Amino acid sequence: MRFFNCILVLFLLAGVLKNSYASNELDSLKREVLSSHDDTNKVLQLKNLSYQYLKVQSDTAFLLCKKAIKLSEELQYDFGYATSLNQMGLVFKYKTQYDSALYYYNKSLALFNNLKIDLEQASILNRLGNVYKRYGKFDQSIDCFMKSLKIYQNLNDSTRLSAVLNNLGVLYFDLGEYEKSLEYYLLTINIKKKLNQESNLAVTYMNIGNVYGALGSYNKSVEYYKMALELTASSDKRYDQMLLLHNIGTSYENTGKFKDAINFYLKAIRIQKEIGEKEMHVFSLQGLGNTLIKEGSFKDGERYLLQSYNLAKEIKDLRKEHKLAINLYEVYYNNGDYKKSVAYLKDYVDLEDHMYSLERKAQITGLEEKYNAEKREQQIAFLEKEKEIQQLEISKKEIENKQKSFQRNGLIILVILVVALLLYYFIDSKKRKKLNKLLLKQNTKITNQRVEIAKQNDYLLESNKTKDKLFQIIAHDLRSPLVSMESITQLIPYWVEEQDFESLSRLSKTLELSVNNVLSLIDNLLNWALNQQGKFPYKPENINLKENLTETIDVYRPIAQIKNIDLKFKASDNVMVFADKNMIFTVMRNLLNNAVKFTPENGKITVGIERNQQFAKVWVKDSGIGMHISKKEAVFELANGNTKGTKGETGKGLGLFFCKEFVNLNNGDIFIESEKGIGTTIAFTLPLFNIAEN
Repeated sequence: MRFFNCILVLFLLAGVLKNSYASNELDSLKREVLSSHDDTNKVLQLKNLSYQYLKVQSDTAFLLCKKAIKLSEELQYDFGYATSLNQMGLVFKYKTQYDSALYYYNKSLALFNNLKIDLEQASILNRLGNVYKRYGKFDQSIDCFMKSLKIYQNLNDSTRLSAVLNNLGVLYFDLGEYEKSLEYYLLTINIKKKLNQESNLAVTYMNIGNVYGALGSYNKSVEYYKMALELTASSDKRYDQMLLLHNIGTSYENTGKFKDAINFYLKAIRIQKEIGEKEMHVFSLQGLGNTLIKEGSFKDGERYLLQSYNLAKEIKDLRKEHKLAINLYEVYYNNGDYKKSVAYLKDYVDLEDHMYSLERKAQITGLEEKYNAEKREQQIAFLEKEKEIQQLEISKKEIENKQKSFQRNGLIILVILVVALLLYYFIDSKKRKKLNKLLLKQNTKITNQRVEIAKQNDYLLESNKTKDKLFQIIAHDLRSPLVSMESITQLIPYWVEEQDFESLSRLSKTLELSVNNVLSLIDNLLNWALNQQGKFPYKPENINLKENLTETIDVYRPIAQIKNIDLKFKASDNVMVFADKNMIFTVMRNLLNNAVKFTPENGKITVGIERNQQFAKVWVKDSGIGMHISKKEAVFELANGNTKGTKGETGKGLGLFFCKEFVNLNNGDIFIESEKGIGTTIAFTLPLFNIAEN
């Protein structure tokens, strides 16, 4: 034991001496660069030196980068200025000051765009994608990654292309879209294998193992963890080896293979002791203890759990201590040792207050960051609104000037008339009365004009609000499927080259859904525009409702089959109604589109027709995700909210708004019944065809 301790001390001492030597070497290089002549080469040296100092002394990295920016400005060295700004963004990202990082990245991106250097633009876009991801702005993050991906494809830079694909895999994993994450990881593997870079695949294999673990496919996760472990076995990546061993142990524990789990936990613990990693050591001890208890070795399991608990206390990690306290409480409680169970429950409760305090601090920090971001957005919005107000003020002043000019001319005429009236007062009193009446009419006309101008102003304001809603719908719903389609079309050449027709088939289905979403949105937007202008054609006629609905349902059967949804139509009799055929087709298309969108795979959708003496009733019932009762009243309003379907399909509520409009135009009514997690039923009525009336 003493010999092992001596070896460990020597190992740590060697690490300290190595770091000290590296630091001294950097300091020597810094002195050499700072004393050199001020030229463009010095700018690049300062920038590179800042990069080397980043993980050693971040403050020194900041000062060196600041000098590089200043010198490049003095020399008017555009490339040096742009690349130094990029490095400054990286410094602030490393310091977790993401607002400043975004500022410098965007400024550098604009300069490289002017210089038309695509490679640098792609690098910055990749970094911007990672920063936006930390902000939770996933749409902007995906947009940056996709732009970076496109540039690297055009440059045929497969190495950097694989790095961006890996980042997209991580992003979709964080979003919980595991299947999409898996697709990008697999693309990364294919590219690296083509480049003979299989030795660099360990991290990607580990990421894929994490995806399968999240999906509950633990056998698959173990398979990929072991592949990653093989790639790191001969290297000095002891930390990665330890993580993989721990993850394999966790996967075996979840599948009930307790002996294998114990074996891998012990291997992970051995490396953790060697490298002095205490954070993960707590988790591995906890996993080993719980696995031993599940296997039936209570005493050994208890011992490892207590070691884990004491280590968490030693490193003062309240979160781990909090979780282990409730873990020990449950273990002792299930074993019937209520005295110890109560003691750890008390520790858990005592730690709960500390945890609440930590969470509050984290929330406050998060709120402050969110407040700063929102404050900037509000300032931008305020400037835009201020510009609009200024334009309205100019228009208002022009109107007022016209009114003043009109009033001034009226007053001149009035004076002339008064003088004329005074001259002719005694001659023609009737003429004076007539002129007075004329003046009264003029004043009334001016008043009416003011009222009309006020009405027009209100109408313009309302039109602007409606326009803003329309732009929001177009910006979100039209752009999202188009981005998805662009991503798919960029990936198709890879699958064609690999002759992976199964993946191509899956992509074609996704592409079909995206195209259908775009067509549906454009159709609704056209209807919206016609409705706003009051030009939507209404041509009621005698319609065979069963025949009409059958045609509509047949359109959506292939779309339902993509998600394995059972789509049924129940209608025994032919029912004749008096309505506009195109409007009823639009209503049914929107209802079926929503039913397919919000129904999970292997679900059911039923369409039926009922009738009474005056009306026919059509209903669409699905086994989808449903909605809360508080949202039922708002579903028929314009742009009632952003709701995602079971496959991530997006929508702004425009379709249901038109359903209500069109049903009402056809002298019918529409109803909705829905329960969260159970499903939704939407029904509408139409008047029956009456020969005498029609």
